[in-house]
Formats: sequence, structure tokens, C-alpha cells
Amino acid sequence: MIDFEKLKHVFPFFQELSSEDVFEFLQHTRVLKLKAGEVFLEQGSRKSNIYFVKEGLIRSYFVNEKGEEITNRLRYENQAMSCYEIDLLNEPSRFNLQALEPTELIVMEVKTMRQIVHGNAKWEAGLRFFTNSSLVQALAVVDDFILLSPEQRYLKFVKEHPELLNRVPNKYIANVLGITPVSLSRIRKRITTKKQ
Repeated sequence: MIDFEKLKHVFPFFQELSSEDVFEFLQHTRVLKLKAGEVFLEQGSRKSNIYFVKEGLIRSYFVNEKGEEITNRLRYENQAMSCYEIDLLNEPSRFNLQALEPTELIVMEVKTMRQIVHGNAKWEAGLRFFTNSSLVQALAVVDDFILLSPEQRYLKFVKEHPELLNRVPNKYIANVLGITPVSLSRIRKRITTKKQ
């Protein structure tokens, strides 16, 4: 089951929810258990779900015209993920979603979530919180690419997600930072040299 005490610290609006609110919401979810490497949503899919990571690690990636996989997002425990192009634009997913390690997700159809949220002020506040948080995160990524050097982006990633350094292959971290694995290696070496 989800640890709601932990979520109350991560997401302030959970403090306003009653056990009845939470129970009603959970009645419409299902658990999806994934093996490491398992792709659970493919490019072109129209499955409109929201995924909450109870345990594990997932990545979002696309395959370019050269057949290369480019990772654009990573999500881990107590984070949510969905495909905005399906949910907001009614277009097929441009990305694949893959478990990078054994993962357990709480899944709900977006359509069902909207029905539950509609008319419930507490859940509507929660949905606004998630929507605003997602927008802020997306804009922060764009701002970082404009304002920060690759080394500064890496240092920010390390500060904000230190637990991912030993869980995520370097090539995926490099993708998220918009650099090559070779550049990432050089940045790490430069930082290590500065500390000596």
C-alpha cells in the first residue's frame, strides 16, 4: 500500500484528505509490477494513464530516426508520470516508458481520475498542485538549458537527485542533461580534479 504519511511530507495537499477520500481514490487504481528492462508503454500508444511510482525507477525515452534511444525523464519513488501528449493533446505518445529496475506502479486511467476529482475540492486542489508542479519542472528544464552550462546542469542533477547516480546508467543521465556520455565523463573528471 502507498505510504500516505510520507506523501503528506512530499505533497502538502495530502494533509487535507480524509481516509474516505483516499479510500475512494484507491478503489479505482491497480498495481502494475514490472521487471527490470520491461517497457510498459510504447511510442504510438493512446493509453491515457497516470503512473505513481511506489517502488522502483522508470525512464521515458524516444527512438530517433537513427534508431538511437534518447532518455528525457526519470521518475522514482513517490513521483508520478503520465504522457501529456495523450492526456492534453489527444495525440499518441511520443515516448516509451520503461522500468529500469524491478518496479511497482499504482496506475489509474486519467479519465477515471478526472471523474473522481470533479466536484471534490480537495482532489481538485491536488490535481492543480500536480499540474502546476509538472509545468514548473518542465519550464525549469528549459531554463536550465538556456541559463546553465553542462557542468552546472550536472551539479544541479547531483544535488537534486543524488540517489540516482548509482541507480541510472551514465548514458541515461547524459541524455537527460543534453550531453554525450563522453562529455559527462569529462565533466566528472574535471570536478574530481578541482576537489583535489
